[in-house]
Amino acid sequence: MTPEDGTAPKAVPAGKTPVTDRLRLVAWLAAHFGSTFTEAAVAARLPEGADPDDPEMLARALEAVGLRSRLITRDIARIDPVTLPCVVFRRSGDPLVVTGFSDKRLVTTVDPVAGGLETEQKISALKRSLRPGVLLVTRADDAATGRLSPEAAAVTPPRGHWFWAPVRASWSGWLQVLLAAFLLNLLTLALPLFVMNVYDKVIPNLAYVTLWTLAVGVSVALALDLVMRTVRANVLETISRRVDLKVASGLFRQAMQARLLERPGGAAGIVSTIRDFEVVREFFASATFVAVIDLAFIGIFVAALYFIVGPVALVPLCAVPVVLVLALLAQLPLGRAASRAQQMATKRHVVLVESLSGIETIKSLNAEPLMQREWEAAVTASSRVNGRTRFWSNAAANGTMLVQQSVSVLIIVWGVFLVAEGRISIGGLIAANILAGRVLAPLGTIAQTIFRAQYAFRALGALNRFMALEVEESGPVRSDAIVTRGALAIRDVNFTYPGAQRPALAGLSFDMAPGESIALLGRVGSGKTTTGKVLSGLIRPSSGTVLVDGIALDQYDTAELRRGVGYLPQMPELFTGTLRENLVIGAPDATDEEINRALYYAAMDEFVAGLPEGLDLFIGEQGARLSGGQRQGIALARLLLRRPRVLFLDEPTNAMDHRMQQQIVERLQELNRSGMGLLISTHRQSLAAVAGRLIVMDEGRAVLDGAPGDVMDKLRSMGAARTAGDSSVR
Repeated sequence: MTPEDGTAPKAVPAGKTPVTDRLRLVAWLAAHFGSTFTEAAVAARLPEGADPDDPEMLARALEAVGLRSRLITRDIARIDPVTLPCVVFRRSGDPLVVTGFSDKRLVTTVDPVAGGLETEQKISALKRSLRPGVLLVTRADDAATGRLSPEAAAVTPPRGHWFWAPVRASWSGWLQVLLAAFLLNLLTLALPLFVMNVYDKVIPNLAYVTLWTLAVGVSVALALDLVMRTVRANVLETISRRVDLKVASGLFRQAMQARLLERPGGAAGIVSTIRDFEVVREFFASATFVAVIDLAFIGIFVAALYFIVGPVALVPLCAVPVVLVLALLAQLPLGRAASRAQQMATKRHVVLVESLSGIETIKSLNAEPLMQREWEAAVTASSRVNGRTRFWSNAAANGTMLVQQSVSVLIIVWGVFLVAEGRISIGGLIAANILAGRVLAPLGTIAQTIFRAQYAFRALGALNRFMALEVEESGPVRSDAIVTRGALAIRDVNFTYPGAQRPALAGLSFDMAPGESIALLGRVGSGKTTTGKVLSGLIRPSSGTVLVDGIALDQYDTAELRRGVGYLPQMPELFTGTLRENLVIGAPDATDEEINRALYYAAMDEFVAGLPEGLDLFIGEQGARLSGGQRQGIALARLLLRRPRVLFLDEPTNAMDHRMQQQIVERLQELNRSGMGLLISTHRQSLAAVAGRLIVMDEGRAVLDGAPGDVMDKLRSMGAARTAGDSSVR
């Protein structure tokens, strides 16, 4: 079945395609500052569907091309010409670039989306059409010279540590939290002072006017306390949300960019590690962390105690180190338990993820009892560790409570003698008891706080190791190289998987001309799949050289390399969603016409045409509602939508029936005639017939290379010789 016009669609070659509207502004600024830009490389560093009018998204795109940016709220007329060009945001329409001021009344702007249209207009007219905010832009290596206004709000994500840098970037919020804590602790003095004055002055003299005056004053203090606590909670929530977004974005980006062979524990291990960030976030946003902040202000209450009851203030002051010693002693067993608990939680998570992802295999093998045993063993071990943790945590909490109660008793006993001597008043004694409780209040959860801090910093250590993993791409785009022809050259490439005794590739060498079709043949484990992973940049060869269009593989940005060299694994993955959502994952701007062309070449056009829901068909979790052959066809169509110059297909029809495979063979030949290179790894002779050249691989080397007829004759002769040798042995 061909498209509507009745002719086979033509493959559209990849190359230097026009930049889409959402990145024209970035391309213009990159060209102005002499930075390297390719659309695929920049788009790969942004969330899909990112709004180009959002200053934060624009800043991330600019960072990808080595530019730094800051957002300021200054009037456009007061912008220093030295900082130009800068970006302004229209209320309706695309952002503009301000390139100069003709005089105090005229401004020159460029609209990159409109093809670089340059206009000159009055500043007053421009200001009426703009949203607040001006984005200053400069090269990253110029940002430290002060070219960006110091009072500007940073938009580009802060450099430095993946966690502490975003935390430090919210320094103004932390100052507000500290100021709020200071004021809250001062306001807390209102209640004990109110009680003291009522007992000492109001009751003996029946001074009702004074009583109401004090009541109004303490009510105002309590109201301000409520407001301050609400403000502090909101500030902490804002900081937490801001840090969470930046850190979570960085963690997910690291998970996506980490090299495949550098991922300890596989996917389940990475998920467990990232989940540990919840522990870190909850600690810094929890009430226990607020208690740590309040701990810094207990000196206020000790000073107030000394002012009211003199030497009695020594009782809670001496209790502070006692509580700290109890908490620290409890941390010795708690620290060991925290490390073990983290390991058990990871193991339990790995068992759960692997069991759910492999549920069909488990059911088909009746392996549910085995996985149940593994799960219960992990849960039992985790419960045992958590039980020890709770025991020592409760012991420390109970000891702290005993100290608090003892402090209250000692203050009252000592205070009675001081009252009898006339050195303090009864109201002062009651106020002292209240203040002593406030001194020790932050210490009530100190053992739990230290334990949670210990657990959080252990999680932070695991995340630090994760963030230190080698990644495919980091930093700005380094090269604008684009795969345009699809010529491949592999020179003496070697590769050994970690922990393997034998190399997967051992001196592999061959060339592939643009538009050529080659079939890789060989036994299982001969290195065919590894070859495809090397060509698409999924793994790095240990030694040797790989050239694409005469350029070394490492000189390509991975996004551009994979745009030009498409890789279809033997067991492709689909995702929960509709057919359309799965098809356009790698090509979000694909039109219906382009989707139909891709479905045609993947021999999926008839299947989709017969669906009542069409492309809106929900395919279930990981495509579970499709057959194996249909999943392979959809995955092939998804790859073709990216219009690569070379296709590496790893057994693309092993789950297809004979009819569908024959259609694939015919349409792959059409693709090849249109100029797309094909490199097919297969055991099927019918699929190998697509190729005009065969390469036989064995133990990571190309042992035969030539025309199909010549290679097949040599294979038959080698097989006959081997059979004759076996007969003579017998």
